[in-house]
Amino acid sequence: MTASTAIWFLLIASISLYPILTLRKSQRTIWWDYAYPLAGAIVWFALSGVGSTVSLSNFVVEIFWIGILSLSIPWARLCLARFRSEKSHTVSLFLTFLPIVTAVAMRLLMPTLAE
Repeated sequence: MTASTAIWFLLIASISLYPILTLRKSQRTIWWDYAYPLAGAIVWFALSGVGSTVSLSNFVVEIFWIGILSLSIPWARLCLARFRSEKSHTVSLFLTFLPIVTAVAMRLLMPTLAE
């Protein structure tokens, strides 16, 4: 489980790095722009004692979907940066918190899966 966790963190970081660095050219970035792709998985681990019992199946399914969401959000923000409106900036800000909200929702609502 430790090796797969490290692989997920490296995969999320490496795939989301390009759109974040490209986004730096069009707008000012802060530390949160580099941290939010990993925030969903970190929050999931912090909440692993909350909700139903965590099984290996829960880990695989929940981290997979949080990882997919975390990988797609930097690319969506990069596409939104092309629209120079206040509404796109608000949607982009909302998207940065989506992995955290998803991790909390999955951890609290997902039942224990059989291994």
